[in-house]
Amino acid sequence: MRFIEFLREATKSATKKPQTSATGKKPSASSKGLEDKHVAITFGRFNPPHAGHGKLLDAVKAHGGDSGNYRIYPSRSQDHKKNPLSAHQKVEHMRKMFKDHADKIQNNEAHRNVFDILRDLHDEGHEHVTMVVGDDRVKEFESLTNKYNGVHYDFKSINIKSAGARADDSDDPIENLSASKMRAHAQGGDHESFHAGMPKGYSKKHSQALMQDVLKGMTPPPKKSKKKSEIHEQTLWEYAPKLDYDAFRNHYMLDHIFKVGALVEHDDTGLRGKVVHRGTNYVIFEMPDGSEHRAWLQHVSEVNEPTEHEQEVAADTTKDQSNYSADDGSGNTWKVGTDAYRMALQDMTPGQATKKFSQFNTEIRKTAATK
Repeated sequence: MRFIEFLREATKSATKKPQTSATGKKPSASSKGLEDKHVAITFGRFNPPHAGHGKLLDAVKAHGGDSGNYRIYPSRSQDHKKNPLSAHQKVEHMRKMFKDHADKIQNNEAHRNVFDILRDLHDEGHEHVTMVVGDDRVKEFESLTNKYNGVHYDFKSINIKSAGARADDSDDPIENLSASKMRAHAQGGDHESFHAGMPKGYSKKHSQALMQDVLKGMTPPPKKSKKKSEIHEQTLWEYAPKLDYDAFRNHYMLDHIFKVGALVEHDDTGLRGKVVHRGTNYVIFEMPDGSEHRAWLQHVSEVNEPTEHEQEVAADTTKDQSNYSADDGSGNTWKVGTDAYRMALQDMTPGQATKKFSQFNTEIRKTAATK
């Protein structure tokens, strides 16, 4: 049986009437349909991940409902300031740190921002999305995601839920955690304070490895000159602007950062664009499609123009989740549910084209609509 035929059979089976249970009651069609078509998600920088993120992941799981359909999307951004860890490093550490959520933590090069994610979820056939964000981001995400519903994707409902309010003056040490503070601990070489931000039971060996990855990522390559190589020492306002906002804003007011024309990335959504207006405490940037987005200064980062190779990688969706591997040294890098596994099976099927699942689903829906 060809792969496309297998999917058609699976689709037919899914649409059959549910059988009556032993109690004589049929499952609720509305609740079952909602479970099948609903997914809960979050998108975050996790740079670095810490115990406080565990509450966020638990909240996303809870909103996933009984079906357990939820996903965690770490951002793809990386720099030597606020984003020292690469996406691959974040995923690796997060899967060790939050083992109960390990298989829900995504690593897909094509998911650069929330629009990429929502577009893929829609293509997969989801009709309802619940997105869990920080309490201070709810209104922003409600406006943004619903504004483009019907443009970049088309869901029947998009619900934005708060992960819970966080008080900086709380006595709860977990609630007081922040990635900014964790980066400051790493920069200061304070492993004791850094480890205190890890989930209970997380080994010092693993937290030491995480801190070293953070510290290495915060160390920019030396600037080459005719005289000597100089290493730029990062200051607090650069890698943790929330902890030294006055210095950060002073550099902004002096036009040292976020100049008109600079390429910036919105930390909360992954959206990128060039600055077209500088406000007192915000910038407006224009995205490639011509639309504009307003963001607070502390929620954006300057990024370098993507290289030709980076643009090719971003456009190459055949490599989605290629590193999402179960490699145990045997050379087998396939993991069930990943694109690497799908492509391997398709390659072994005579006459079968190599396509994404979303493409098969689209073909099936088109075929069904014409009958």
